[in-house]
Amino acid sequence: MIKRKASIAAIFAVALGGIATMAPAQNSAVQQAIAQGVVGETATGYLGFAQTPSPQLRAQVDAINLGRRSAFADLAQQRGTTRQQVAEETACNRLSRVDPGEAYQLRDGVWRTRGSAPIPTPPYC
Repeated sequence: MIKRKASIAAIFAVALGGIATMAPAQNSAVQQAIAQGVVGETATGYLGFAQTPSPQLRAQVDAINLGRRSAFADLAQQRGTTRQQVAEETACNRLSRVDPGEAYQLRDGVWRTRGSAPIPTPPYC
C-alpha cells in the first residue's frame, strides 16, 4: 500500500510539472481559466475545455497536456504498465482535488461544476 501511495504521489508531482515549469503568465492564465470553470480536469488524466477557450489558452493547455503525456509515458515505462493506466490513476487523484466552482468531466463525457460537496469517487478509482 505504501508503494502504491508513493507511486501515485510521484505521478501527481510529475504530472504537475507541466504546470510548474510554465512561464508565470501562462500558469496564471490557466489557473484563472480553471477557477472560472473554462478548463477542468477529466477522467483521462488530462485537462479539457468545459467552455470554448481562446486560441492562446488552448495552446497553453495543450502544452500542459503534452507534458502530462510525457510524464505518464515515463512512469508507465518505469512501472511496466501502460500510459493509460498511469493517466487514469492520476485522474483519480486530480479529480479528488477539484475545488468548489471548478469544472470536471467524468467518463460519461458530461462537464460538471463541483459544488460544496466532494465529488463522488468514480467506480474506476
